[in-house]
Amino acid sequence: MRDVYLVTSYEKRNILYIYRCDQRTPAEILAEWKFVDFLYTNGIPVAPAVPNKNGELLMTFDAPEGTRHGVLAPFVDGKHLRQRPNIGAVRTYGRIVAQIHALANTMPFDLDRPINDWETLINQSVAAFDSVITVNPEDKAYLHQAAATLHPKMATLPREKPLYGMIHGDVIRANAQVSDDGQVTVLDFDLCGLGLDFDLCGLGWRSYDVASYLQVLKGLPDQDESERAFLGGYQEIRSLTTFEQEALPLFEAVRTIFDIGVKSANVYHWGSAYLNTFLGQSMEQLRQCMKSVG
Repeated sequence: MRDVYLVTSYEKRNILYIYRCDQRTPAEILAEWKFVDFLYTNGIPVAPAVPNKNGELLMTFDAPEGTRHGVLAPFVDGKHLRQRPNIGAVRTYGRIVAQIHALANTMPFDLDRPINDWETLINQSVAAFDSVITVNPEDKAYLHQAAATLHPKMATLPREKPLYGMIHGDVIRANAQVSDDGQVTVLDFDLCGLGLDFDLCGLGWRSYDVASYLQVLKGLPDQDESERAFLGGYQEIRSLTTFEQEALPLFEAVRTIFDIGVKSANVYHWGSAYLNTFLGQSMEQLRQCMKSVG
């Protein structure tokens, strides 16, 4: 993942993102920010990169572990949606995600971003879990069983627009910044470097982004109201097809396995206590998702 720093000057504040060594190429980093700039230019509330005096976006740092790259972006005032829960902001978030999906279909250029191999994503997540979990044989067995069930279903999904294309890849509450007056800015178009060798800001199913948000709402006191608000906002801009609505439980299960893989792969960065606390809830959530997958 990226290291994030607050950079303060006399005139303003910025955010400096420094990418982990050897996990992203300069071309992939620049493609991420080219996409963000395209969205910003077309009126989407995002935080584009700030170029230096020569017009360059990418910084290079010599670190003990090797060369790292950084990008500067504006600081966005407010609190993320998890800290400032607001049904109006949830609806706005859904609307913006739909605008991103619709606008991405009109991009006049190609980006050096990954075509997500979702079967590999599942395999890597399971492998990361297996590498750090030496107990809970029941959970291991169930995770492998769920992965085996999901594989053939993922393999048959259509890969054509408008169902499939550029996605954000991490539509969660922490990536929606809500200002004091209720304005919503979408942040963090990067998932590279979370310890797994894949990057979700690339080509994928649009309903995956929707399912990612629905998945993080599970068990919250305002789950039903927030689901209605997000889906309502989204479908003000882009209607979900019958296929996309039926695929939501499938993608919620995929997202849950991905989250388990991320926490497992980063156990040496975030600690085993964090993983153990998270794991029980996630495995139960996966079981509930799989009941709806069929």
